[in-house]
Amino acid sequence: MKNKNAKAVTIRAKMTIIIALFTAVMLTVIWLLFVVFLDDFYREAKYRELLSSARIIETHITADTSVLSDTIAELCRRTDENVLILRTTGSSTESISYVQPRDILSNSFAVAAIIESTRRDGGESSYTFDGSKNDFEMRGGAENDSMLFAKIIENGESSYVILINVQLTPVDATTTTIMSLLLILSVVFIVTAVIVGYIIAKTLSVPLTKLTATAKHIGTPEYKKLEGNPGCLETAELNETLSMASTELQKVEDLRREIISNVSHDLRTPLTMISGYGEMMRDIPGENNAENIQIIIDEAEHLNRLVNDLLSLSKLESGMDQLELREFNVTESLLALVGRYSTMRAVEGYALDFEYEKEYVITGDELKLIQVFYNLINNAINYTGESKRVLIKQAETTEDNKKYLRFDIIDDGDGILPENLPYIWDRYYKENRAHKRAGVGTGLGLSIVKKIIEQHGGKYGVISEPGKGSDFYIMLSL
Repeated sequence: MKNKNAKAVTIRAKMTIIIALFTAVMLTVIWLLFVVFLDDFYREAKYRELLSSARIIETHITADTSVLSDTIAELCRRTDENVLILRTTGSSTESISYVQPRDILSNSFAVAAIIESTRRDGGESSYTFDGSKNDFEMRGGAENDSMLFAKIIENGESSYVILINVQLTPVDATTTTIMSLLLILSVVFIVTAVIVGYIIAKTLSVPLTKLTATAKHIGTPEYKKLEGNPGCLETAELNETLSMASTELQKVEDLRREIISNVSHDLRTPLTMISGYGEMMRDIPGENNAENIQIIIDEAEHLNRLVNDLLSLSKLESGMDQLELREFNVTESLLALVGRYSTMRAVEGYALDFEYEKEYVITGDELKLIQVFYNLINNAINYTGESKRVLIKQAETTEDNKKYLRFDIIDDGDGILPENLPYIWDRYYKENRAHKRAGVGTGLGLSIVKKIIEQHGGKYGVISEPGKGSDFYIMLSL
């Protein structure tokens, strides 16, 4: 059989590859920005610089000549630009400002051609020029070493022409230098990324590898919690989670074994007695009497109760047994149950008293709540004292600013030791954890009570002292 994980990649290798690829992508972006697109960015920056200067000059175009000259002189000093401003009136053209004249601005033929082209373009254009030629072409040429921005401003009968020219510095030498530096940086960054990625991946993978090894024994006595530095917070939390899961699984396994042992004991005993008494009645003359038949009937009933309780508890714990909520008179239902018990138990000398002030209507699953009362009353009868008296109380109470209807089922038996009180709601719990078959009960009654009351959002508990009997109570919300 082929290993399904044969093609899987370790976290160490995957983390190293991811960091190396990320570094390679970032270096590629840097190469594109500083090498491939450097000239384009440079030309775009120069164009925006010329556009800004033209906007400043435009705001001072109608100012006093000295103010305009000072403004242009400051711009040229700061940006190393060449500026030519012409004013045309009718057929005459005059220069009103001319700063740092050189290149295309000193060529009257080229200037006239630029003005004509700008008019055709709507009054605003930019151009790039090859220093070895006198002609011009639109901005974007690859071999040009200067850029010019032209703008025509109409002002009544006159118009102004703003021409701003700037030299473009060749970027080839700069690009070569940057490429050399980037080549060195690329090698350093990739090597560093691989090393750092390996270290980070190792830091993460080592604790995970140990956790994986220990997780194979989860739920068994061989499982051991990972000690020492967990590597990171998430790994530490995973370690704690696995430890808790192992503990809970071990508890479940122990409980499973205990239940199998207890159920086997409870099933075996009545089956053995039914089989034994049946064979005795068949093989021994005179043993086919009412007393032996009643023993077989009693054991069959006990076996039936045990199976039913097991099925009920299993459904409750799995969530398959949903509540059927409706309003019903709980006092009336409990009164009827007590009446049936009193009739059946009167022959044996048991007395059941039900104390209540008024009847209450609540919302709940009537059949399941009757089962709760049945289990609690049956438990009280099994463990009551020589008086054979069981007292049932119903009263309204308030707890945490919420109203409840409380039911107390009180017996005067031997009571329960304080150290055993937290465990009596567990399945098959007996004092000293020694299981023995009850005379009437199945050992599951209180567990069923617990599940049903929890489903109803109620409360349950017991008050007991050795030698003073026990008070089992439940509280249902009003």
